[in-house]
Amino acid sequence: MGEGRAIFSVLAVNSPGVLLRVSGLFYRRGFNIDSIVACKTENPHFSRLTIVASGDEATFTQLIRQLLKLEDIKKVKVLTVDESSSSEMLLVKVCAEGSMRNAVLKTIQAYGARVLDIGDSTITIELTGQTEEIDEFLENIEGFGILEMARTGITAIQRGDMTIHDDDK
Repeated sequence: MGEGRAIFSVLAVNSPGVLLRVSGLFYRRGFNIDSIVACKTENPHFSRLTIVASGDEATFTQLIRQLLKLEDIKKVKVLTVDESSSSEMLLVKVCAEGSMRNAVLKTIQAYGARVLDIGDSTITIELTGQTEEIDEFLENIEGFGILEMARTGITAIQRGDMTIHDDDK
C-alpha cells in the first residue's frame, strides 16, 4: 500500500499539555500533521483530537501505538472517509469593491456560504464543508483577491450508531 491520508480520532483526558505532548510525539518521530483540531467532548473530563496525517500503513500503525503510550490518551480510532462524517470551516476576507461586490455575493450564494461581515471594501465569508468543497470555493474567489483566511482543519466522527466510546467497559 502506498502513501495515503488517515484521520485519527483520539480521546484524551482533558488536561493541560495534552496537545503539546501529542504534537511533540509527531515531531520526535518525524511525522507531519496535515491538520489537528482539539476540543472538549460531551464529557468535560475528556478532549477529542482529530488529527489528519499522511503516510503509509506502517506509519499509521506506529502512530497508533505511540499515541496509546501517552498517559492521557484513552482511545485512538482511525476513521476512513467512507465510515466517517467530516467537515472543516473556512473564514476568508476578500476584496469586494464596486462592481466586484455583486460577483462576490453571487459566488457566496452559489456555495451556500455565509456573509459574516461587510466592510467598505471587503466581505468576510464563512463556509463549512468537505475539504474538496472548501478548496473549490477558494479557487473560485481567489480572483477577487484574498486578503486573509483561516481554516480549522478536518473534524470527524464515526458514521452510524457507533461512537468512539464503543467497546468501553
